[in-house]
Amino acid sequence: MTENRNWAYGVTLPGLGTIWYGRAYFDREGIVDPVTTAPYAKEEIAAIVNGAAEDAEGYTFDLPAGAVLGMNGFWYDAAGAAAITGHADPLAQSAEGVFTAADGTVVAGPIA
Repeated sequence: MTENRNWAYGVTLPGLGTIWYGRAYFDREGIVDPVTTAPYAKEEIAAIVNGAAEDAEGYTFDLPAGAVLGMNGFWYDAAGAAAITGHADPLAQSAEGVFTAADGTVVAGPIA
């Protein structure tokens, strides 16, 4: 069943590659489509969740427990994902998967 599976839906963004949004991301209120920045409609979220149940293309099921966001081979938990997606300024991701702000402040690190 989809509710018990930890899955992620991949969205490809120009210049960034594929960002993986975990099942828990789609449980949040007011989330936006990262391609259009428009809020997801309930029907769109339902289609994404149902696609995971059907093992449709564009999903991965090989991710750590608690993963909410994945990028460049690294996974971030709910707190890290919220810090990354909610940050107003551009962030940089290091080779170790740590996201930092322009001033060097660490914003989020990957799941160990």
